Amino acid sequence: MANLTPSQSTRAMKGYDPIKLTEKMESIVVDGNMRKYAKLSRPLRFYGGTTSAVEVGCNLRCKFCFSDKPVFRPQSTGKFYTPQQVFNALAKGAKRYGHKLISASASEGTLGRQHLFELLDLVEESEYVYILETNGMTLGDDKAFAEKLTPYKNLHVRVSIKGTSQEEYHKLTDAIPESYELPFKGLKYLIDAGVSCNACVMVSFSDANGIKRVEEKLYGVHPGLLKSLEKEHITPFPKVAQRLAKNGLKPNSIAFKGKVVNL
Repeated sequence: MANLTPSQSTRAMKGYDPIKLTEKMESIVVDGNMRKYAKLSRPLRFYGGTTSAVEVGCNLRCKFCFSDKPVFRPQSTGKFYTPQQVFNALAKGAKRYGHKLISASASEGTLGRQHLFELLDLVEESEYVYILETNGMTLGDDKAFAEKLTPYKNLHVRVSIKGTSQEEYHKLTDAIPESYELPFKGLKYLIDAGVSCNACVMVSFSDANGIKRVEEKLYGVHPGLLKSLEKEHITPFPKVAQRLAKNGLKPNSIAFKGKVVNL
């Protein structure tokens, strides 16, 4: 695992290790070059229109997660598919909807590296661009993983950061606080390797000082990250609202009908 140091204020905080959880999830949702999916093709409005599959399995347990069974019940959710089957379904959907972007979402995109690289090989020979949705844990833990993405030109990596500090991240995910640093390491590795990428930060539970702090942290990785930075606000779907209430979390802002509403 990457060398991580907890801050003084988080030394007493315990939690699960996302890298160890990665191994556990891969034992459930990966079989050789096959990976579990709950759905192979659906149209999404993001980035001007994306055709996306629904992956199964994640290495974080975010208390604000909009996904349900794919994350929290991976054993009984979805079916195994080969990279070719996934690509065929995505390409068919993209052609139908007129999309140039394809992706897989609702879970962690880097589980099952053989499956991922074989899928990217197929995308590379197509007219489409693949958006790799990731929380950055595995990329930050393994520099070589990020470097292996260098050859792919039809690829963009979107790294989603959960909160604006180690303390906030731990509160939102229950993961060990020091693992908050992994997506920042992952972004640096990707940029150094010449891989197209951007950062997205969950800010619904943050104040202005926290947002400024994470912006400064990203600027320290690379100034260009601020130009493409996405600030994510939760959408209060019923399952999300229930999960937040269960964990005693109250957002400062939400996304509602395409607008940010401050609470």
